[in-house]
Amino acid sequence: MKIAIFADVHSNFLGLQAVLSDIQERGIDTVYCLGDLVGYGPRPNKVIELIRKKDISTVMGNYDDAIGNMRLICGCDYKDEQAMKIGEASISWTKEQTTEKNKNWLRQLPQRIEFNVGELKFLLVHGSPRQLNEYLFENTEEELLNQFLIENHCNVLVCGHTHLPYHKQVAKGDVINVGSAGKPKHGNPQVGYAVLDITTSGNLKVSFFQVPYDYEQTAREIEESGLPVEFAQIIRTGKA
Repeated sequence: MKIAIFADVHSNFLGLQAVLSDIQERGIDTVYCLGDLVGYGPRPNKVIELIRKKDISTVMGNYDDAIGNMRLICGCDYKDEQAMKIGEASISWTKEQTTEKNKNWLRQLPQRIEFNVGELKFLLVHGSPRQLNEYLFENTEEELLNQFLIENHCNVLVCGHTHLPYHKQVAKGDVINVGSAGKPKHGNPQVGYAVLDITTSGNLKVSFFQVPYDYEQTAREIEESGLPVEFAQIIRTGKA
């Protein structure tokens, strides 16, 4: 069984289209999204409407929560005051641009998805099992990752939020971050996602894919939209 999982689209409609097109070519059985559909990018409504049209099971991200519930902050970890300032501008712009219908849909997203494939028990979240906005990096202490796996009765934990993909095997199972399908931080502008391949014998293989798309068009749309122009540079470079 092949499962494609992506996250952190952040209103990048062209990036999402490219990821979904690539997924379609790989003989995937099921597709999931780990949230943060909106924020930073120029087309929040188009992203939400495409996810809804494709009926892709989606968990709530911290940005989805912020926009859907009209919060003042998104719970992001800003590196300095300037980053906080432009982050707040993104929240304000996205709240104004996102339709009430789509905000209502964001409000109703679940904070976790759980399922079994054979003897493997999967838990899908945006940040961590305990918080939407908790970052699980590749260097997060293994003790904490094992604790999450034990407490949540799963042996495969899949998350997003950091925009940095990895697959880490710890004592109690596997932790996978699928990267970003719209605002990558992996050092190049290509968008990314993960495929989890569960063999008939129950083994798990994880593959990460990077997909080219017209990132320059998305960057120009950001510059023309009234969003902070810094976001266009992130799109062009894949570096935050």
